[in-house]
Amino acid sequence: MVAIIRTAVKEEQHLKSLWRQREDGSMPHWVTTQYQEHWNGTHVTLIITGAERGAPQVTYVARASKLRGRGDDLKKRIEVIKPYRLISPVPWAELEALVPQLSRRYLSRDGALPDGAGRHLLKALSQRASDVVPHLQALGAGNRPSPALTPTARLLMDERDATLTSVRMTDFDLDELVSWDQPHEDDDVPFVARLQTRNGPSHEDDLIAHDAQRFRDWLGPEDWLNRAAWTGFTQGEQRLVIYNANRKAAEETLGVDLIYYHESRDCFVMVQYKRMSKGSGASDWRYYPSSDNNLPDQLERMRAIDDECDKLRREIDDYRLCAKPSWFKLCQGDSLVPDARSLTPGIYLAREHFDQLYQRFQTPGNARSFGRKTIDRYLDNTEFTDLVAGGWLGTTGFGTQGVQRQLELSLSGSREVVFAAVTGPSPSKRERMQQRRERGTDRSSG
Repeated sequence: MVAIIRTAVKEEQHLKSLWRQREDGSMPHWVTTQYQEHWNGTHVTLIITGAERGAPQVTYVARASKLRGRGDDLKKRIEVIKPYRLISPVPWAELEALVPQLSRRYLSRDGALPDGAGRHLLKALSQRASDVVPHLQALGAGNRPSPALTPTARLLMDERDATLTSVRMTDFDLDELVSWDQPHEDDDVPFVARLQTRNGPSHEDDLIAHDAQRFRDWLGPEDWLNRAAWTGFTQGEQRLVIYNANRKAAEETLGVDLIYYHESRDCFVMVQYKRMSKGSGASDWRYYPSSDNNLPDQLERMRAIDDECDKLRREIDDYRLCAKPSWFKLCQGDSLVPDARSLTPGIYLAREHFDQLYQRFQTPGNARSFGRKTIDRYLDNTEFTDLVAGGWLGTTGFGTQGVQRQLELSLSGSREVVFAAVTGPSPSKRERMQQRRERGTDRSSG
């Protein structure tokens, strides 16, 4: 999304002295305030100077996101990072004239713009100041071609989604995730190594580093893996460590498994990613089991895991709506999502439900593909992650050795693993809802 910030004269003077490149090439952050009603989330932001002098012009573009806590009763604290100063500031009146009349009415106030108005404004700015285009692309806007059709980029798409899903399943604050560095080439850098967070690298936190080393041992010997990178987060008394790991190069990797382990609940969830193909309509995305040669073996493995967990379950274990670990996510989309917080749209199906549909679709007269038009019931991103966060999905009593065995099976089966491990006591639902209210989280369905 796109937002506008108009600066006062004193703020302009402050930014002129503040935004000077450091020796390491980075730029200082700027913290300001904006009215709560017009600001939520993270935005590519146009910073306008000269408004108080009657000569408004776009002088900077940057990324801005809200910080935890209020600035005052009416305003939120906003952090502005990655600023770029235009070679020649663009008069605001010229940009307004290039924006369609229906969108122009939104340009008179500060804050986030509707999606359409934001797109028109960025298009106008790109036409008037071509030097800003590479920076808009680096911030996640613009029309940079995506290498989504290559094996490496497809893997990165699912790595990204599984990593962000892990954060949401733990109910951590997504505003901690600021941006990520999209590939300019078909490189093999994992998503967690590209991720930029609000509070900087987590590797310097002793408790996070300790957890990272402990769970790294679960992935096997160093020389057994092609690569393994991690990041970590803290919230209250909980810690979350996320690894991206594989044994083979992208072109030899068969897909992504998300393995999520919640230590205090002794809860294990596994999500296997499958990618849908675009049909004839804009919203027509479908997964065709008949074209997936690896599916029969993968289903057999998932059935075995579910059966084993079912046998280990005891009457005294915590109640679950679904106590078996195995799920599929059928993802739509054929390009890299530029922001660092939105999940890829898709369909979640429990393995048992997938099996039932799979058998039905093989009988004459039934659909041959999985999609929103052929499946009546499924979970979306919000429903699935909320149910995991609340402890309603996943195993009980599977144990650490069982999780380590599944990590080994995924990696030895040429799968990319996104391994997320949560430590520390879980907050109650009342506490989780209070945390959401305090940070103004919007969990709309996706």
